[in-house]
Amino acid sequence: MNTSTSHNSLSTKSGQHKQLGVILSDAGLISAQQIEVALRDQLRNSEMRIGEILALRGWIKQETADFFVERWGELVEQPQKKPLVYYFRESALLDEDQISAILLEKSKRMEKVRFHQVAVQMGLISQQTVDFFIKNLMIGAQRKRSSRKSSFATPYELLKNYIRGETNFQRSQLKKIQLNHVTLKAVNLDSSNLTGAELKQANLNNSSFKDANLSNANLEKALLKEVDFESACLNRVNLTDAHLEGSNFKAASLKEADLRDGYFVNVSFQGADLSKAKLQGANLKGALYNAQTIFDPDFDPTNVGMELV
Repeated sequence: MNTSTSHNSLSTKSGQHKQLGVILSDAGLISAQQIEVALRDQLRNSEMRIGEILALRGWIKQETADFFVERWGELVEQPQKKPLVYYFRESALLDEDQISAILLEKSKRMEKVRFHQVAVQMGLISQQTVDFFIKNLMIGAQRKRSSRKSSFATPYELLKNYIRGETNFQRSQLKKIQLNHVTLKAVNLDSSNLTGAELKQANLNNSSFKDANLSNANLEKALLKEVDFESACLNRVNLTDAHLEGSNFKAASLKEADLRDGYFVNVSFQGADLSKAKLQGANLKGALYNAQTIFDPDFDPTNVGMELV
């Protein structure tokens, strides 16, 4: 292995650098929770590289880390591309036995089907990984660079900065970010775009999401105690079975939000829009509302222990 190249960042011919964790996350090869654990391991042992930690924990093969560190940049820049199976083999994502099994299955099909489609159907590689290779290798390096949405943070970048002590992430572009099961306590995400974000079972206690957009985000079973959602857009957000004691939803929009079985004790809904929200089984004892709070006509907040202020 080329020891002059860090497993923390990758260099390409164009001089651009990209974190190995970002690559593996984009390719669907590691989860946000695995990134968080690996970064904390590295904090305790700065001599270890992210790729080594992930391999030692059995989440990727060392050959896969080496491939992306040593060869990925050059392969992306090459004008002549090889079939996808070549890259899957070289990155140790598929071994020879698996490739043979895929080819055998492909030969049995009556309809025309691609190698990678069979691989996904057989559960040997994920669709996200296939899409990552196609996007980066098959659309051309120039088009890739022009279409890259660098303004959108990745789970790796966000978690790395958080673990290093940063908590101010105002106005971040985090659309559809995958952060299930991670810890991001007391962070400032005011005015951020988290549309469609996956935050299932995440620990976000004491954080701030003022004026943030969390439409269609998944916060099922998330820990959201004392979180500030003032003036945030939470239309169609999933907050089922989430813990939100003492949180603030003043002037927030929760249209069609799913709040079933959530813990909303002592929450403020003053001026919030809860039209068509699902509230079955939610614990709303002591939750505050006022004359500006919007409920469905058939919902009586006093019947569930809410308090008018």
